[in-house]
Amino acid sequence: MTLPSQQRRWRGLGASAALAFAVALLVFPGTAESRKVKKGSVAGAVAITGTDGKPKNARGGIVVAVTGVPGAKAAPMTAELRQKDKQFAPGVLVVTKGSTISFPNEDKIFHNVFSVSPAARFDLGLYKSGTAKSVTFKRAGVVQVFCNIHPDMIAQIAVLDTPYWTTTAPDGSFRIDGLPPGTYPVSAWHPHGDPWSGKVTITDGGVATLAIAVTDTDQAAHPRKDGTPYGRYK
Repeated sequence: MTLPSQQRRWRGLGASAALAFAVALLVFPGTAESRKVKKGSVAGAVAITGTDGKPKNARGGIVVAVTGVPGAKAAPMTAELRQKDKQFAPGVLVVTKGSTISFPNEDKIFHNVFSVSPAARFDLGLYKSGTAKSVTFKRAGVVQVFCNIHPDMIAQIAVLDTPYWTTTAPDGSFRIDGLPPGTYPVSAWHPHGDPWSGKVTITDGGVATLAIAVTDTDQAAHPRKDGTPYGRYK
């Protein structure tokens, strides 16, 4: 049988333990709940070499993207790829999956914009100056865009399925912020060469550094939309 004095002693110990625990929470808040995880970054530079292995001058506009981040969703965009002076402008365009791109014809002649790329196959047909047609890009990948009349009209669209991407500065440098800790695939792409792929590990609040090398290759001639070669056109 427990005596009354012993009961008071146990109650006193309980109160002291509760007070000690409360003090511990103030001094060591991580004991009550996990410390808030800080986002990290990846930064680095992209170097370009030719097919002969010799380095080339750095070039801006190379796309670097981190994929596979859990719960990451890229919001669709709207963009424009103009036809002007028998060229596409811009020649390289980056959008996210689900984006819609308008193709206005600003020349005084007809154009026929098309693509046979696996990520987006479309044929806008002939349409005249002052009109435009649009395409929604539902799959990630690189889309090569041509005109069925003018063989020198070439554009490339990089469709990304991630909000974590950027393009390199003129000196080849890049940085992507806001990445949660983890190991993720990372890729680099430019319109005149082979893509690069690798992995990056992001630490809590840290900055991972990455050196990327891509090869610059010559762009092969392309056929018309029906697979036949281009004829003469002025």
